Amino acid sequence: MPRIAPHDVSEILETELDVGDLSAFIEDAHIVVNRRCQPFTEDDSALADVETYLAAHLATAKEPRVSSTSGAVTEVNLDTDADRYWNRAMLLDPTGRLDSPQRGYSVYST
Repeated sequence: MPRIAPHDVSEILETELDVGDLSAFIEDAHIVVNRRCQPFTEDDSALADVETYLAAHLATAKEPRVSSTSGAVTEVNLDTDADRYWNRAMLLDPTGRLDSPQRGYSVYST
């Protein structure tokens, strides 16, 4: 069960995505946080913060924004804000494993 609700993501991400879409991104973020971070900390509040920003990061892929247009020939720059939310999630991660999940794991080869 996710630590956050769609309202939590809506507070940091200006979006027109509906609750169903946000819930799907929240569930994905929850799975990632549980696999990569949860085994290494008991700070559920910090994990909820990471989950919120990771869900926002994932949601930006579905709802990119036009950041600028210029010139006689229309040039469109899409700004997904993804980096901003991803970087915030990494900063809030108390385990440091969101960005480097392989740390602390054995690597096996056949």
